[in-house]
Amino acid sequence: MYKFLGSEIYPQGWTYSGPATEVYYAFYTSKDFSKDLVYDHIIENSYIAAGEEGGAMLTNKVWLDETGINNYYSVKFNARGPGISAGISGISFAIPVWVGYVILASIIAFTVIYTVRTVRAISYSPSGGEMWSAIKWVGIGVATAAIIPLFTRILPKRTGEA
Repeated sequence: MYKFLGSEIYPQGWTYSGPATEVYYAFYTSKDFSKDLVYDHIIENSYIAAGEEGGAMLTNKVWLDETGINNYYSVKFNARGPGISAGISGISFAIPVWVGYVILASIIAFTVIYTVRTVRAISYSPSGGEMWSAIKWVGIGVATAAIIPLFTRILPKRTGEA
């Protein structure tokens, strides 16, 4: 049975807003080691290791399972990665996101306008009426073919006699 040992919020964990990495890991120790000593070791060395990798620790949570022969520690931490800016994400990421939205909206608008013009040109052509009739019957055929598997699931199945 796990027991929550504690959590630590590092200095950047209070102010940072943006993408972060969430990591879980677990390890065993002998029952001879002090729980407080192991907890302090996890908190201190996680902060040092993240700094050496170019990132920064944000939060750290530790659980302990003492039911087995050894103590089983489970750790979850959030860290800012080495390639992620420490600035406020609202400013640094807002411009690329909106540029992406504008590009996507432009592509969708172009596609819709092109489709409407093409359908209008076909429907006003001399064979437009026959085309719509053919599309209607193809649609009815596809809908019928899609409904048949639904009926096989809904209708009761025959039971074989022994």
